[in-house]
Amino acid sequence: MLTLCLAACLAQSQAPPEKLDESSRDDFISALRWKQYPVAASLMKPEFREDFLATFNALKDIHIVDVRLIDLKATQEGRRFETTLEMDYYLLPSVTVKTFLFKQTWIYFEGEDQALQGFLIVTPFPDFP
Repeated sequence: MLTLCLAACLAQSQAPPEKLDESSRDDFISALRWKQYPVAASLMKPEFREDFLATFNALKDIHIVDVRLIDLKATQEGRRFETTLEMDYYLLPSVTVKTFLFKQTWIYFEGEDQALQGFLIVTPFPDFP
């Protein structure tokens, strides 16, 4: 399993930016759906990761029903994009499904620091309702 993850990361790091944007978005959305918060946090700039993890780790009774891409605007020759995502969830003991709409800005980074390579979310995660 670890070998497959490393191979996927290596292949992703060698792909051109226009291919990585979709992959990064899909990885973030999937990580939220499956409550893999460390994976989702790894797609954010390092200074936002701790707050993101604290928010979702505190929500032990959250059940995420779906996360959808609502809007996408690419700029700066495919190295920056703005997204609007919608997350359907319920928080026990309630079984009422609520929708949380939030925006993100992604920027493509190149460099030697592994934590700052590829597309990363450069906006803090908004306050969860």
